[in-house]
Amino acid sequence: MPRKPIIFLEKTYKTQGEFEAFVKNFIYNEIGICDNIKDIYPSHYITLIEILKRHPDFNCKTQNMCNIKITRDILNINAVKIIIINTDESENDISWKCAITGTSKGNKHHLMSAMRSSVDEQILQFRKDNEGKCALCSKTGKLHVDHIIHFDEIALNFINIMKDKNINIPITFGDTNDDTHRKYFLEIDNTYKNEWIEYHNKYATLRILCQTCNLTRTKTNNKF
Repeated sequence: MPRKPIIFLEKTYKTQGEFEAFVKNFIYNEIGICDNIKDIYPSHYITLIEILKRHPDFNCKTQNMCNIKITRDILNINAVKIIIINTDESENDISWKCAITGTSKGNKHHLMSAMRSSVDEQILQFRKDNEGKCALCSKTGKLHVDHIIHFDEIALNFINIMKDKNINIPITFGDTNDDTHRKYFLEIDNTYKNEWIEYHNKYATLRILCQTCNLTRTKTNNKF
């Protein structure tokens, strides 16, 4: 099946990958980190809005928008995030990658996000208690806390256990207020959350890895 071209602002991009390369360069290099795109880059602001209109939740996310900013992603120092600034000075994130594909992140993504954020205390405590060097190469810079058995595998095992118990998987989530724009479990899902926290504490084996060793380790296909 031939790849469908993308027409954007009267220019044709032969593939989705070609369009993504244009958008990434536009965001990362032509604009970059900026707290006030509307005033500093007014023409780019108009183009950025046209890009974001491709996002399936654009109307909902921008109904009170007064500006847009681009910030560093706290969870990935090599990435940036687009943040909608609302008239009441509140903020919410909008994914430029979802604007590329035209599809939003589904419930699976939100569930994984909530499962990760709910074990933050365990991760932070492990980092505090362990020596600050990579377990594989002994480097001391840009250190991450890594799951020896992939987080996705542990999460999938837990989800399957909950299914066997006929406990419903959460489908609605709140947004964290720590500038990471992750999800958290709502109070109605406290049973699910607490069982997950206990399960992770029991079965997750953690280690310190440098960014290079962590990002280049073999990925798992055994995920939710």
